Amino acid sequence: MNSIKVIKFGLDVSKVIQQLEEYSDDWGNQRRIDDVESLLDRGYDDVDIGNLQLIMGKVKNKEDFVGDSEINIPTSAYGRHDEILRIFEKEFPGRPIHRCGFLRLPIDGYVGAHIDEGTYYHTRDRYHISICGRYQYFVGNETIIVEPGTLLWFNNKLPHGTVNIEDEERITFVFDVPHSPDNPQHNIEDC
Repeated sequence: MNSIKVIKFGLDVSKVIQQLEEYSDDWGNQRRIDDVESLLDRGYDDVDIGNLQLIMGKVKNKEDFVGDSEINIPTSAYGRHDEILRIFEKEFPGRPIHRCGFLRLPIDGYVGAHIDEGTYYHTRDRYHISICGRYQYFVGNETIIVEPGTLLWFNNKLPHGTVNIEDEERITFVFDVPHSPDNPQHNIEDC
């Protein structure tokens, strides 16, 4: 596969789940921040998805598109979800994390094909760490079944989406890292 690459299977996400349960009021926290536009607030109003942002994009003016902004700000939830950040630091030592957050998809939920638009994405690679549930992920004409504890890269400049295929909510951590030839997907052989 060229558009989806599994970096690692079997990450222990149990402490991440504990923090998500302990700080369950953090879901939707980005809606409580003044003057910030969420990545999911534009064009996804019809998608039944939960969102817990740790670092999100900010715009200078309300009419600006967050996908074209380079401004990233931590939310109030950032410091409470340090277990996922520990996993990130272990897998991406010395690299900065940019926009990141948890996405929750209900049973039988899906996110249709879309491309992450804006100049912000031209210089970032996007990854998932699966936390709960199994889901089918597709990018272009490639598809994969994702198990909890899976770290994967995908080409978010192509149409991509997901379907929750389990009888439980799907939770995944989505995050961006600046492009680099040292990023882990470059060390995975194409299938």
